[in-house]
Amino acid sequence: MTSGEGRSRRQDGTGTDDGDSGLAFLIGFVALGVVVQTVAWLWGHPLAAAAVLGGAATVLVALRVALRRTALGPPVRRFLQPLWALVRAGIAARFTLARTRAAASVTGRIEQWAHRPVRQTTPAEPAASYTRRSLDHTLEAFEAATPTGFEEMCRELLERDGFTDAVRTGGAGDLGADVVAVDGLGRRVVLQCKRYAAPLGSEAVQTFNGTARPVHGAAVPVVVALNGFTEPAAAFATQQRLHLVDRERLARWGAGQHLYQVLDIDPGAGRHT
Repeated sequence: MTSGEGRSRRQDGTGTDDGDSGLAFLIGFVALGVVVQTVAWLWGHPLAAAAVLGGAATVLVALRVALRRTALGPPVRRFLQPLWALVRAGIAARFTLARTRAAASVTGRIEQWAHRPVRQTTPAEPAASYTRRSLDHTLEAFEAATPTGFEEMCRELLERDGFTDAVRTGGAGDLGADVVAVDGLGRRVVLQCKRYAAPLGSEAVQTFNGTARPVHGAAVPVVVALNGFTEPAAAFATQQRLHLVDRERLARWGAGQHLYQVLDIDPGAGRHT
């Protein structure tokens, strides 16, 4: 093709040079992004969308009518046809890039799922030799119980914790032992249970100390007091190695902690778990 033919084709609008082609392609590529953003904004603003669409339609109809009534129609069409072709190529490239990114994202997620680490199965704990029951022994429940019911609730907690031969022995002539049981090492546990409205005094603790070991053979003597102990009672219990369950410890015991955990006693190898 001669230089004259190239100039004539550019003059009559049937051809474009490489710079125009690249510019048109870029325009199409960017135009699609602008259109997508505009559509997204208009989707959230319906009144503005109606106004924009109406105005655009009016402009296009007016332009089409003006071109038909004048001699500018054919030259304009010949000029726009190659540019429109390049614009469409840019739009198609934009769609292709979007599809490629979407496919890569989906493929990446599938690969991540396929190569996810296998969760290690936690080995099951060995079954205990007893059934640990879930008890609703709150402080409110202890306060609402009768003295006999208070003793029975303590006995149930011993059974829950795996003590064996838990028996309520409270009553007339009990000599201070309200509940007795045996732990996993065969040690005898003796409980005195006091549901008093005031802190338990040292006289009651001294009386229990006089019978717990020599009379009942207690290896683990425990005094349970709903409303705690006076300072002299607590000091005496510490001297005589008596274990005290005050209001705070009783709440923890009733909520699920083992009695020996509440009292900081080493359960030894024979404790049920």
